[in-house]
Amino acid sequence: VGGGDSAMEEASFLTKFASKVVLIHRRDSLRASKIMADRALANLKIETIWNSAIEEYITDAEGEMAAINLKNLVSGETSRIDLKCVFVAIGHSPRSELLAGQVSLDGEGYVQVEGRSTRTNLKGVFACGDLVDHTYRQAITAAGSGCQAALDAERFLAH
Repeated sequence: VGGGDSAMEEASFLTKFASKVVLIHRRDSLRASKIMADRALANLKIETIWNSAIEEYITDAEGEMAAINLKNLVSGETSRIDLKCVFVAIGHSPRSELLAGQVSLDGEGYVQVEGRSTRTNLKGVFACGDLVDHTYRQAITAAGSGCQAALDAERFLAH
């Protein structure tokens, strides 16, 4: 679900593992860069559904993803798609609400750290991953950043 570069990258990546990827976008054109959009739309394993939004996630008796109900935002028509999983890539907002007023945040809500460290302005508080990463916001960089924060915290506690 999505129409930006992240959604195109994820949809293209998922085709390595899935026989089919359904890309759902709420508009009739993508916000992704031309090269990312062209690459995804040219992939034969990606089917695009335009002007639509998920209205309901449907699980089976075991609680596993089974289907979604979609609404076409132009016609109002609804439909159901059976599927095994859903990936939502519709932008990124850091979940920093808990930290507001305690550590310094930038204008977009990302935690500000000192230089290339994970130290925040609050002594003994370290931040990492998607909370500080404006650019990559991916699991592998978040894991590496988490390791950095653990090392910073260990050094702090040792002193």
